[in-house]
Amino acid sequence: MRTSPTVAAVVLLVLAAMNTPAPVQAQNAATGPTDNVDADRIIRAFTAKEAEFRRALNTYSFKRDALLQSIGMGGQVIGEYHRVSSFTFDDQGNRYEKISFFPMPTMPEVTQEDVEDLGGIEPFALEPSKIPEYNIRYVGKEKIDELNLYIFDVTPKVIPNPKKSKERLFTGRVWVDDQDLQIVKTKGKGVPETKQNKFPTVETYREHIDGRFWFPTYSYADEELNYENGSTLHVRMKVRYMDFAPSRATLKVTEIGEDEDSTTNSNGVAKPIEGGVLNAKATSLPKPVYPDEAKRLKISGRVTVRVVVDENGKVISAKAIDGPAALRETAEAAARKAVFAPTTEGGITVKVTGTLTYDF
Repeated sequence: MRTSPTVAAVVLLVLAAMNTPAPVQAQNAATGPTDNVDADRIIRAFTAKEAEFRRALNTYSFKRDALLQSIGMGGQVIGEYHRVSSFTFDDQGNRYEKISFFPMPTMPEVTQEDVEDLGGIEPFALEPSKIPEYNIRYVGKEKIDELNLYIFDVTPKVIPNPKKSKERLFTGRVWVDDQDLQIVKTKGKGVPETKQNKFPTVETYREHIDGRFWFPTYSYADEELNYENGSTLHVRMKVRYMDFAPSRATLKVTEIGEDEDSTTNSNGVAKPIEGGVLNAKATSLPKPVYPDEAKRLKISGRVTVRVVVDENGKVISAKAIDGPAALRETAEAAARKAVFAPTTEGGITVKVTGTLTYDF
Protein backbone atom coordinates (compact mmCIF):
# COMPACT_ATOMS: atom_id res chain seq x y z
CA MET A 1 0.00 0.00 0.00
CA ARG A 2 1.26 3.48 -0.86
CA THR A 3 0.19 6.80 0.57
CA SER A 4 1.24 10.42 0.33
CA PRO A 5 4.21 11.55 2.46
CA THR A 6 1.85 13.23 4.94
CA VAL A 7 -0.30 10.14 5.42
CA ALA A 8 0.29 7.17 7.69
CA ALA A 9 -0.06 3.67 6.39
CA VAL A 10 -2.51 2.48 9.00
CA VAL A 11 -1.67 -0.76 10.71
CA LEU A 12 -3.25 -3.66 9.16
CA LEU A 13 -7.11 -8.94 9.99
CA VAL A 14 -5.72 -11.27 7.56
CA LEU A 15 -7.08 -14.51 8.80
CA ALA A 16 -5.71 -17.28 6.64
CA ALA A 17 -5.05 -20.99 6.94
CA MET A 18 -1.46 -21.57 8.01
CA ASN A 19 1.00 -24.45 7.78
CA THR A 20 2.94 -25.83 10.72
CA PRO A 21 6.21 -23.88 10.86
CA ALA A 22 9.63 -25.35 10.51
CA PRO A 23 11.86 -25.42 13.62
CA VAL A 24 13.82 -22.23 14.21
CA GLN A 25 17.27 -21.97 15.70
CA ALA A 26 17.21 -19.66 18.72
CA GLN A 27 19.89 -17.10 19.40
CA ASN A 28 20.18 -17.09 23.19
CA ALA A 29 21.00 -13.93 25.07
CA ALA A 30 22.84 -14.08 28.36
CA THR A 31 20.24 -13.54 31.07
CA GLY A 32 22.16 -14.50 34.18
CA PRO A 33 23.78 -17.66 35.54
CA THR A 34 20.54 -18.98 37.09
CA ASP A 35 18.41 -18.60 33.95
CA ASN A 36 18.68 -22.11 32.54
CA VAL A 37 16.13 -21.95 29.74
CA ASP A 38 15.95 -24.29 26.75
CA ALA A 39 15.10 -21.49 24.33
CA ASP A 40 15.15 -23.73 21.26
CA ARG A 41 12.52 -26.02 22.78
CA ILE A 42 10.29 -23.10 23.75
CA ILE A 43 10.54 -21.56 20.28
CA ARG A 44 9.63 -24.84 18.60
CA ALA A 45 6.67 -25.18 20.96
CA PHE A 46 5.17 -21.69 20.67
CA THR A 47 5.64 -21.44 16.90
CA ALA A 48 3.89 -24.80 16.43
CA LYS A 49 1.08 -23.71 18.75
CA GLU A 50 0.77 -20.45 16.83
CA ALA A 51 -0.12 -22.54 13.79
CA GLU A 52 -2.69 -24.46 15.86
CA PHE A 53 -4.13 -21.16 17.10
CA ARG A 54 -4.59 -19.88 13.54
CA ARG A 55 -6.44 -23.04 12.55
CA ALA A 56 -8.57 -22.87 15.71
CA LEU A 57 -9.48 -19.24 15.03
CA ASN A 58 -11.04 -20.33 11.73
CA THR A 59 -13.62 -22.31 13.71
CA TYR A 60 -14.74 -19.36 15.85
CA SER A 61 -17.05 -16.47 15.18
CA PHE A 62 -16.16 -13.18 16.82
CA LYS A 63 -16.85 -9.47 16.84
CA ARG A 64 -14.29 -6.76 15.99
CA ASP A 65 -14.56 -3.09 16.95
CA ALA A 66 -11.88 -1.15 15.06
CA LEU A 67 -11.30 2.55 15.72
CA LEU A 68 -8.60 4.50 13.86
CA GLN A 69 -8.04 8.19 14.52
CA SER A 70 -5.80 11.01 13.40
CA ILE A 71 -4.93 13.42 16.22
CA GLY A 72 -4.44 17.19 15.84
CA MET A 73 -1.94 19.55 17.44
CA GLY A 74 -4.04 20.12 20.56
CA GLY A 75 -4.82 16.46 21.07
CA GLN A 76 -8.25 16.69 19.43
CA VAL A 77 -9.51 14.03 17.03
CA ILE A 78 -9.48 15.45 13.48
CA GLY A 79 -10.26 12.28 11.56
CA GLU A 80 -11.83 8.94 12.36
CA TYR A 81 -12.53 5.54 10.87
CA HIS A 82 -14.83 3.36 12.98
CA ARG A 83 -16.06 -0.07 11.89
CA VAL A 84 -17.80 -2.73 13.96
CA SER A 85 -18.17 -6.15 12.35
CA SER A 86 -18.95 -9.77 13.09
CA PHE A 87 -16.88 -12.50 11.44
CA THR A 88 -17.74 -16.09 10.63
CA PHE A 89 -16.07 -18.79 8.54
CA ASP A 90 -17.46 -21.40 6.21
CA ASP A 91 -16.43 -25.04 5.87
CA GLN A 92 -13.52 -24.08 3.62
CA GLY A 93 -12.17 -21.48 6.05
CA ASN A 94 -13.37 -18.50 4.00
CA ARG A 95 -14.02 -15.42 6.11
CA TYR A 96 -17.33 -13.54 5.99
CA GLU A 97 -17.79 -10.11 7.50
CA LYS A 98 -21.12 -8.60 8.53
CA ILE A 99 -20.83 -4.88 9.26
CA SER A 100 -23.10 -3.65 12.06
CA PHE A 101 -21.75 -0.10 12.49
CA PHE A 102 -19.84 1.93 9.90
CA PRO A 103 -20.43 5.70 9.83
CA MET A 104 -18.95 7.69 6.96
CA PRO A 105 -15.18 7.83 7.59
CA THR A 106 -13.56 11.23 8.12
CA MET A 107 -10.06 9.77 7.85
CA PRO A 108 -9.37 9.45 4.11
CA GLU A 109 -5.92 8.01 4.79
CA VAL A 110 -7.50 4.63 5.48
CA THR A 111 -7.74 2.41 2.38
CA GLN A 112 -9.37 -0.98 1.90
CA GLU A 113 -5.92 -2.56 2.07
CA ASP A 114 -5.59 -1.15 5.57
CA VAL A 115 -8.96 -2.60 6.50
CA GLU A 116 -8.21 -6.04 5.09
CA ASP A 117 -4.92 -6.22 6.95
CA LEU A 118 -6.30 -4.41 9.99
CA GLY A 119 -4.83 -5.87 13.12
CA GLY A 120 -2.93 -8.36 10.99
CA ILE A 121 0.80 -8.10 11.27
CA GLU A 122 0.75 -6.77 14.82
CA PRO A 123 -2.06 -8.63 16.63
CA PHE A 124 -1.09 -11.94 15.07
CA ALA A 125 2.61 -11.09 14.84
CA LEU A 126 4.20 -14.27 13.53
CA GLU A 127 2.62 -15.87 10.51
CA PRO A 128 3.51 -19.55 11.03
CA SER A 129 4.46 -20.21 7.41
CA LYS A 130 7.02 -17.38 7.60
CA ILE A 131 8.68 -18.40 10.87
CA PRO A 132 11.89 -19.54 9.07
CA GLU A 133 12.31 -15.94 7.80
CA TYR A 134 12.93 -14.65 11.35
CA ASN A 135 15.70 -14.53 13.91
CA ILE A 136 14.19 -15.23 17.32
CA ARG A 137 16.32 -14.37 20.36
CA TYR A 138 15.55 -15.23 23.97
CA VAL A 139 16.08 -12.20 26.22
CA GLY A 140 14.73 -13.18 29.64
CA LYS A 141 11.69 -13.62 31.85
CA GLU A 142 8.97 -11.32 33.15
CA LYS A 143 5.92 -11.69 35.38
CA ILE A 144 2.70 -9.91 34.32
CA ASP A 145 -0.21 -10.30 36.72
CA GLU A 146 -0.17 -14.01 37.58
CA LEU A 147 1.63 -15.12 34.42
CA ASN A 148 5.28 -16.09 34.23
CA LEU A 149 6.44 -15.22 30.74
CA TYR A 150 9.40 -15.88 28.49
CA ILE A 151 10.43 -12.90 26.35
CA PHE A 152 11.75 -13.16 22.79
CA ASP A 153 12.92 -10.48 20.38
CA VAL A 154 11.88 -11.15 16.79
CA THR A 155 13.54 -9.62 13.72
CA PRO A 156 13.41 -10.56 10.03
CA LYS A 157 16.54 -12.18 8.67
CA VAL A 158 16.10 -10.10 5.52
CA ILE A 159 13.90 -7.00 5.21
CA PRO A 160 11.68 -7.36 2.11
CA ASN A 161 12.38 -4.97 -0.75
CA PRO A 162 9.24 -2.79 -1.03
CA LYS A 163 9.98 -2.16 -4.71
CA LYS A 164 9.82 -5.86 -5.52
CA SER A 165 7.38 -7.27 -2.98
CA LYS A 166 4.30 -6.29 -0.95
CA GLU A 167 5.33 -8.70 1.80
CA ARG A 168 5.37 -7.26 5.29
CA LEU A 169 7.06 -8.88 8.27
CA PHE A 170 6.96 -8.32 12.02
CA THR A 171 9.74 -6.81 14.09
CA GLY A 172 9.37 -6.48 17.83
CA ARG A 173 8.93 -8.58 20.94
CA VAL A 174 6.67 -11.46 21.99
CA TRP A 175 5.79 -12.76 25.44
CA VAL A 176 5.18 -16.52 25.87
CA ASP A 177 3.35 -18.13 28.80
CA ASP A 178 5.59 -20.65 30.60
CA GLN A 179 2.71 -23.12 31.10
CA ASP A 180 0.84 -23.18 27.79
CA LEU A 181 3.88 -22.08 25.74
CA GLN A 182 1.65 -19.80 23.69
CA ILE A 183 2.06 -16.13 22.78
CA VAL A 184 0.07 -13.96 25.20
CA LYS A 185 1.37 -10.51 24.25
CA THR A 186 3.13 -8.85 21.32
CA LYS A 187 4.60 -5.42 20.73
CA GLY A 188 6.02 -4.42 17.39
CA LYS A 189 5.43 -3.05 13.93
CA GLY A 190 5.40 -4.03 10.29
CA VAL A 191 8.44 -3.66 8.04
CA PRO A 192 9.62 -2.50 5.59
CA GLU A 193 8.83 1.18 5.90
CA THR A 194 9.40 3.62 3.05
CA LYS A 195 9.51 7.38 2.61
CA GLN A 196 5.75 7.34 2.03
CA ASN A 197 4.68 4.54 4.39
CA LYS A 198 5.26 4.60 8.13
CA PHE A 199 3.80 2.25 10.73
CA PRO A 200 3.12 2.78 14.43
CA THR A 201 4.20 0.28 17.06
CA VAL A 202 1.21 -1.78 18.16
CA GLU A 203 0.81 -3.51 21.51
CA THR A 204 -1.56 -6.48 21.56
CA TYR A 205 -2.89 -8.50 24.47
CA ARG A 206 -4.38 -11.97 24.24
CA GLU A 207 -6.80 -13.77 26.56
CA HIS A 208 -7.37 -17.43 27.31
CA ILE A 209 -10.46 -18.58 25.37
CA ASP A 210 -12.22 -21.86 26.21
CA GLY A 211 -9.23 -22.94 28.28
CA ARG A 212 -7.22 -23.81 25.17
CA PHE A 213 -5.99 -20.91 23.06
CA TRP A 214 -4.85 -17.36 23.67
CA PHE A 215 -6.78 -15.17 21.22
CA PRO A 216 -5.99 -11.46 20.61
CA THR A 217 -8.60 -9.31 22.35
CA TYR A 218 -7.11 -5.80 22.40
CA SER A 219 -4.64 -3.88 20.21
CA TYR A 220 -3.48 -0.34 20.81
CA ALA A 221 -1.19 2.19 19.15
CA ASP A 222 -0.66 5.90 19.79
CA GLU A 223 2.29 7.41 17.97
CA GLU A 224 3.51 10.32 15.91
CA LEU A 225 4.87 9.16 12.57
CA ASN A 226 7.70 11.29 11.22
CA TYR A 227 8.37 11.58 7.51
CA GLU A 228 11.59 12.52 5.78
CA ASN A 229 10.07 15.72 4.40
CA GLY A 230 9.57 16.95 7.97
CA SER A 231 5.82 16.30 8.19
CA THR A 232 4.25 14.28 11.01
CA LEU A 233 1.00 12.42 11.51
CA HIS A 234 -0.32 11.44 14.93
CA VAL A 235 -2.14 8.11 14.67
CA ARG A 236 -4.17 6.36 17.35
CA MET A 237 -5.59 2.86 16.94
CA LYS A 238 -7.83 0.80 19.22
CA VAL A 239 -9.06 -2.60 18.09
CA ARG A 240 -11.10 -4.91 20.30
CA TYR A 241 -11.96 -8.53 19.55
CA MET A 242 -14.81 -10.03 21.57
CA ASP A 243 -17.66 -12.56 21.72
CA PHE A 244 -15.56 -15.51 20.58
CA ALA A 245 -17.75 -18.56 20.05
CA PRO A 246 -17.19 -21.90 18.30
CA SER A 247 -18.99 -21.57 15.00
CA ARG A 248 -18.65 -23.07 11.56
CA ALA A 249 -21.23 -21.86 9.05
CA THR A 250 -22.07 -23.26 5.66
CA LEU A 251 -23.46 -20.22 3.87
CA LYS A 252 -26.15 -20.40 1.20
CA VAL A 253 -27.73 -17.71 -0.93
CA THR A 254 -31.50 -18.06 -1.05
CA GLU A 255 -34.42 -16.05 -2.31
CA ILE A 256 -36.92 -14.65 0.19
CA GLY A 257 -39.41 -17.33 1.23
CA GLU A 258 -37.31 -20.24 -0.02
CA ASP A 259 -36.64 -23.34 2.04
CA GLU A 260 -33.01 -23.09 3.06
CA ASP A 261 -32.65 -26.86 3.22
CA SER A 262 -33.83 -27.27 -0.36
CA THR A 263 -31.64 -27.17 -3.46
CA THR A 264 -34.46 -25.62 -5.48
CA ASN A 265 -36.78 -22.71 -4.99
CA SER A 266 -40.57 -22.86 -4.74
CA ASN A 267 -40.86 -23.14 -8.53
CA GLY A 268 -38.53 -26.12 -8.66
CA VAL A 269 -35.72 -24.08 -10.21
CA ALA A 270 -32.19 -24.87 -9.00
CA LYS A 271 -30.63 -22.30 -6.71
CA PRO A 272 -27.31 -20.70 -7.69
CA ILE A 273 -24.21 -22.50 -6.46
CA GLU A 274 -21.69 -20.56 -4.38
CA GLY A 275 -18.61 -19.56 -6.37
CA GLY A 276 -16.69 -17.40 -3.88
CA VAL A 277 -14.63 -14.53 -5.29
CA LEU A 278 -15.29 -14.47 -9.05
CA ASN A 279 -12.84 -11.85 -10.38
CA ALA A 280 -10.40 -14.40 -11.78
CA LYS A 281 -13.23 -16.39 -13.39
CA ALA A 282 -14.57 -13.53 -15.51
CA THR A 283 -13.90 -13.60 -19.24
CA SER A 284 -14.65 -9.87 -19.33
CA LEU A 285 -14.40 -7.61 -16.26
CA PRO A 286 -14.83 -3.91 -17.14
CA LYS A 287 -13.33 -1.42 -14.71
CA PRO A 288 -15.69 0.86 -12.78
CA VAL A 289 -15.77 4.59 -13.42
CA TYR A 290 -14.16 6.55 -10.58
CA PRO A 291 -16.75 9.25 -9.70
CA ASP A 292 -15.43 12.82 -9.88
CA GLU A 293 -16.95 13.67 -6.51
CA ALA A 294 -15.20 10.70 -4.89
CA LYS A 295 -11.91 11.85 -6.39
CA ARG A 296 -12.44 15.35 -5.10
CA LEU A 297 -13.12 14.06 -1.59
CA LYS A 298 -10.21 11.60 -1.89
CA ILE A 299 -12.46 8.64 -1.17
CA SER A 300 -10.72 5.36 -1.85
CA GLY A 301 -11.07 1.72 -0.93
CA ARG A 302 -12.48 -1.59 -2.11
CA VAL A 303 -16.11 -2.30 -2.91
CA THR A 304 -17.41 -5.87 -2.74
CA VAL A 305 -20.39 -6.66 -4.95
CA ARG A 306 -22.52 -9.78 -4.57
CA VAL A 307 -23.57 -11.02 -8.03
CA VAL A 308 -25.70 -13.76 -9.52
CA VAL A 309 -24.55 -15.14 -12.88
CA ASP A 310 -27.05 -16.98 -15.07
CA GLU A 311 -26.54 -20.18 -17.07
CA ASN A 312 -25.21 -18.16 -20.03
CA GLY A 313 -22.55 -16.38 -18.00
CA LYS A 314 -24.35 -13.03 -17.76
CA VAL A 315 -24.75 -11.10 -14.51
CA ILE A 316 -28.44 -10.84 -13.66
CA SER A 317 -28.09 -9.33 -10.18
CA ALA A 318 -25.46 -7.08 -8.57
CA LYS A 319 -25.60 -5.60 -5.08
CA ALA A 320 -22.74 -3.90 -3.22
CA ILE A 321 -22.34 -5.39 0.26
CA ASP A 322 -19.22 -3.61 1.46
CA GLY A 323 -17.09 -0.54 0.80
CA PRO A 324 -17.41 3.27 0.74
CA ALA A 325 -20.98 4.35 -0.02
CA ALA A 326 -19.88 6.88 -2.63
CA LEU A 327 -18.26 4.12 -4.70
CA ARG A 328 -20.90 1.39 -4.50
CA GLU A 329 -23.18 2.45 -7.35
CA THR A 330 -20.41 2.64 -9.92
CA ALA A 331 -19.06 -0.72 -8.74
CA GLU A 332 -22.50 -2.29 -9.17
CA ALA A 333 -22.75 -0.83 -12.69
CA ALA A 334 -19.39 -2.34 -13.61
CA ALA A 335 -20.35 -5.71 -12.11
CA ARG A 336 -23.47 -5.91 -14.28
CA LYS A 337 -21.25 -5.70 -17.37
CA ALA A 338 -19.04 -8.61 -16.35
CA VAL A 339 -19.18 -11.77 -18.44
CA PHE A 340 -18.38 -15.35 -17.44
CA ALA A 341 -18.09 -18.70 -19.14
CA PRO A 342 -21.12 -20.91 -18.37
CA THR A 343 -20.68 -23.05 -15.26
CA THR A 344 -21.65 -26.70 -15.30
CA GLU A 345 -22.29 -29.07 -12.44
CA GLY A 346 -22.97 -32.72 -13.13
CA GLY A 347 -23.11 -31.92 -16.83
CA ILE A 348 -25.82 -29.28 -16.32
CA THR A 349 -25.30 -25.52 -16.71
CA VAL A 350 -26.16 -23.72 -13.48
CA LYS A 351 -26.41 -20.25 -12.03
CA VAL A 352 -23.56 -19.07 -9.84
CA THR A 353 -23.46 -16.56 -7.01
CA GLY A 354 -20.33 -14.97 -5.64
CA THR A 355 -18.53 -11.67 -5.19
CA LEU A 356 -16.61 -9.25 -7.37
CA THR A 357 -14.18 -6.81 -5.77
CA TYR A 358 -13.22 -3.40 -7.16
CA ASP A 359 -10.34 -1.28 -5.90
CA PHE A 360 -10.48 2.48 -6.18
